[in-house]
Amino acid sequence: MDCWTLLELPADADARSIKRSYAKLLKSTRPEADAEGFQRLRAAYEKALQLARQRLDNRAEERRDHRSATPTSVTALVHAEHDNLHEWAQLLEIHPQEPTRPNIDAAAHRLLLGLTLHNLPQRWQQAQQLDCAQSFEAGLLLHCLERSEAHTAITLWAVEHLEWLTPWQNVAMSPWQQEALAARLLQQYQQTLQQLMAAQEEQAFIQQLSACTEQPWLQEFDRRQEWQRIVLQLLKDNPWSLLLLEQVCQLFQWSDKSGVHPEPTQDWEALMERRQQENFYRIQQLKSEDKRTSEPDILAAHLLLKPMTARQQQSLLRGSGQRDWQACHQLADILTWRYPQLIERLPQRDLYFWLRYLRRPVAAQSWVRLWAGTSLALGLNLLQQNHYSPGFSIITASLLGWVPVWIGILLMSQWIPLATRVISQDLWLSERLIPRRLDPTGKWLVLRHGLPQLVILAMFGALQGALGMLTYLGMVLLNLLEHKRLGRIDQQLSASYPWLTALHWAHWSPLQAIFLPLMLAITVFCQLYYPGFPLTTLKPS
Repeated sequence: MDCWTLLELPADADARSIKRSYAKLLKSTRPEADAEGFQRLRAAYEKALQLARQRLDNRAEERRDHRSATPTSVTALVHAEHDNLHEWAQLLEIHPQEPTRPNIDAAAHRLLLGLTLHNLPQRWQQAQQLDCAQSFEAGLLLHCLERSEAHTAITLWAVEHLEWLTPWQNVAMSPWQQEALAARLLQQYQQTLQQLMAAQEEQAFIQQLSACTEQPWLQEFDRRQEWQRIVLQLLKDNPWSLLLLEQVCQLFQWSDKSGVHPEPTQDWEALMERRQQENFYRIQQLKSEDKRTSEPDILAAHLLLKPMTARQQQSLLRGSGQRDWQACHQLADILTWRYPQLIERLPQRDLYFWLRYLRRPVAAQSWVRLWAGTSLALGLNLLQQNHYSPGFSIITASLLGWVPVWIGILLMSQWIPLATRVISQDLWLSERLIPRRLDPTGKWLVLRHGLPQLVILAMFGALQGALGMLTYLGMVLLNLLEHKRLGRIDQQLSASYPWLTALHWAHWSPLQAIFLPLMLAITVFCQLYYPGFPLTTLKPS
């Protein structure tokens, strides 16, 4: 594979394009992660720069051959071209290859023995006094290229005091050495910032980030881009406050409006989405600390964000109205569908727990089903007595079936407000008596729903005995536990005409469709062949 293929460039690419492509590929081929791949990439980079430089020299030579000038002017032009090429080389950072192992004199070698970060300043002063500073610095470079945490600390000192990796450095470095040192330093900076973020020391993080960003060696364009990419990754992978993010954006002059942001774009967009989430959470926290709970949005924030007991929740919602419930529903919907990550920070995972405090009226479908069940049980009871014809029994049962319905409506209108007053005790009982696997959302309450169900169960026992109670109880449990239905029904139609769609077959589960006919058959069989056995009546025979 030639250098152009490896760099993903055409063969006539200029030096600027070569440097850009190399910086882009370097992000995915780091020396510490893939040393062999990095060496191939670096060799291709240097080869491509050499070819680009030769092409530039050949063009300059062709221009000189085609010029007609006097010998003096030709000499001047040659010197001008030479100076121009030298300036281009400096601009494009084209440096000749340096020897891998420079000669280090004996004095510098002795100073390098036992070198540590603690004695490094003293050894450097001694090298200057012995006039071997250049040799000492060359040996120090080789020393820093070794993989060690102590050597990384020495590299940091050299970058700060000897201006390494800048145009003002005195030691000669090959491009590979510069990239290796830069990668080592960036990794060290990243680890330091990671530790500060993990410790939630945000002020120290900003100070360290500012100090690193202001380093002269990081002012070069490609290195600065790589550094910003590292900071973006840190923000993506760690928790932070809005104040920290604002300070980082101000430091780098990042702005979503102006389009100035680091790469990759998808990570930046994810960061901005997270910023909106944190800003939303901060606003809700401020609302939850506000004392004006008469405002619907403030009441909703108090209810969902502040940890409270059931009694405190009931006290907060006392006197609430339609606007309050709408605000709670809107906040719960936003948290559920737009910012689900915030749910882990809330005191309750069920964001709709407040619905249990509503004075929810009994659905119209429930009254129709109660009428149907009562009429069926009453009709079987009349047929069992053998005093009435089947037609009269059916008509009478259908009419009398409405009596328990009207009585139930009257009683429930009084029971619902009463049950709401003892909601705290009801919740306490429900959490301990109802298994979580049967009611994972906490929808059902022992007092609010259990007592009316016991009354209905007793009524069916009075009409059809033990089998009647078993039939009603089985139908209720199958409706709660079996979620599959025989069909579907339009929700708008069901809401608009509840009386017409209450007994529609689409509401039934397959098990209910089997269980009810089976229990009816058993009940009729017992009425015909075992009339004295206490299965279809609670009256003593």
